[in-house]
Amino acid sequence: MSLIQAPQGESITVVRVAADEKTRKHLQDLGIMSGAQLTPLSFSDGSMIVRVRDSRIAVNRDIAENIIVRKSFVFE
Repeated sequence: MSLIQAPQGESITVVRVAADEKTRKHLQDLGIMSGAQLTPLSFSDGSMIVRVRDSRIAVNRDIAENIIVRKSFVFE
């Protein structure tokens, strides 16, 4: 599923970023890369806020649609 489809408040893992090299590098600098753990916090008209590590980052809808994620499994 794409990041835009991920359930709000649930931990997810980035599978891949399907974007051009410049965008992929920028997202990597923000901590959004394959294997990264994210939590979608809120959605608005054209963007969403995600938690990456201890930061909150705004991602526009077009980019969020190109970030492929899966649900994270937490073992207790």
